[in-house]
Amino acid sequence: MRNNPVESFDVVIVGAGPGGLAVSQQLAARNIRHVVLERGDSPGWMWGHVYDSLRLHTGKHLSSLPGMPFPSGTSLFPSRSEFAAYLHDYAARFHLPLQYNSEATGLRWENGGWIVEAGEVHCRAGIVVVATGIMSSPVMPAFPGMDTYTGQLLHSTEYRRPDERLGQSVLVIGIGNSAAEIASELAASGRDVTVSVRSGATVIPRTIAGIPSQYFGWGMSWLPGPVQRQIVQSTGRLGGLLRRRQAALPRKGDTGPCLDVPVVGHTVVNHISAGRIRLRPGIAEFTKSAARFADGAQWQGDTVILATGYRSAIGWMGEYGGRDECGFALRKGRVQSAAHPDLFFVGHNYDGRGGLYNIRIDAKRIGRQVAKNLRQVKVGESP
Repeated sequence: MRNNPVESFDVVIVGAGPGGLAVSQQLAARNIRHVVLERGDSPGWMWGHVYDSLRLHTGKHLSSLPGMPFPSGTSLFPSRSEFAAYLHDYAARFHLPLQYNSEATGLRWENGGWIVEAGEVHCRAGIVVVATGIMSSPVMPAFPGMDTYTGQLLHSTEYRRPDERLGQSVLVIGIGNSAAEIASELAASGRDVTVSVRSGATVIPRTIAGIPSQYFGWGMSWLPGPVQRQIVQSTGRLGGLLRRRQAALPRKGDTGPCLDVPVVGHTVVNHISAGRIRLRPGIAEFTKSAARFADGAQWQGDTVILATGYRSAIGWMGEYGGRDECGFALRKGRVQSAAHPDLFFVGHNYDGRGGLYNIRIDAKRIGRQVAKNLRQVKVGESP
C-alpha cells in the first residue's frame, strides 16, 4: 500500500457534490493548488442516482453556490435534473480540478501531512476538506427476521420511479421527506401503499402565501436551536388546524439537541386522509412473507422500501471520523475538526435556512481559514 504513487497538493477535497464544489470554487479564487476527489464520473454524481421526481425543498434564491446563481427559468424549487445540470455547469464555469472515479477509502497522518487513499493513487496535502455529504451513507436498519424476508427489499436510494418493477403492495418504512414523496408517488400510481411510522413527523407547508417556508426559516436562523424547533412544530400544528388533515399523521416529539427535519409539503397527508396510504406503527419483526408491527398487526406484500434516512459519510476516515451526538463530525467553529486544525468539514450544518445555504456560508468560511493556515505555514518555513 505504501508503494502506491503519491500526488501532492496544498489541499485535497473529498467529494464533488455541492459542498466540495463550493469549497473548490473558493480555493480556486485564491489560487490555492488543490484537487477534488469524486467517486463517480461527473460533478454531483450522487444527484444522478436519486429518484427522478425529487425536488429541492429549498428555494433557488437561497440554494445556489458561491459565485453563481441558478440560471433564469429554473423552477422556484429546482428539480433533480435542474440541480444536477447546475452542478455540472458550476464545475465547468470555474474550471474546478476534479479527479473522477477516485473514491476515498482511507485517511492517515504521516510525516507532517495528510495522506488520502483513493484507489491506486494516494494524495498528500497539508489540509483536507471532507465533503462526502450524506447521500452515499444510507442508514440500513436491522429489524428482526429481515434477512429472511423473500420479497423485494430496497433502500430509498435504490428507488427511481413508480414504473419500475415494483410489487403492487408496497411497505415504506420511515416518514422523512424521501419516504413521504416516494409513498405519495406510488399511491398516485395506483399501488397499495402502507407507511410504517415509528416516531411521527412534523409537517410544514412548502410555501406560505406563495413564499418558500425556508425563507421564513432564514429570517429566524439567528434564534437559539430550541426556539427554532418550537417554531417549526408550531407551524406544523397551525398548518394542520387550517387544513384539518394533519391529525392523519402522528406528531414527532422533541428530538433534543438534534435538528428535526420536517416533512415539507402536505401531499402525503392528503393521500393518508383520502385513504390511499395506510399508516402503521413501527416494525416489530419480519417473516418470510410479511412484516409485523408493534401493535401486532401484520402486512403482507411484495416490496419493502427502507426510507430510513442517511448519516454523514465519514466512516472511511477511520480514527479521524469521530461523530457528535447528532452523527456529524466533531467540530469547532462550524467547519474545523475539533482535534485537527488542518481538517475541515462542509455539509455538516443544518437549520431553518437549508443545507445548501449553510454550504454556501461554510465554503466561504473554509476558504478564508484554509488561506490563513497556508499563510502561517509559509511564514513558519521562512528562513
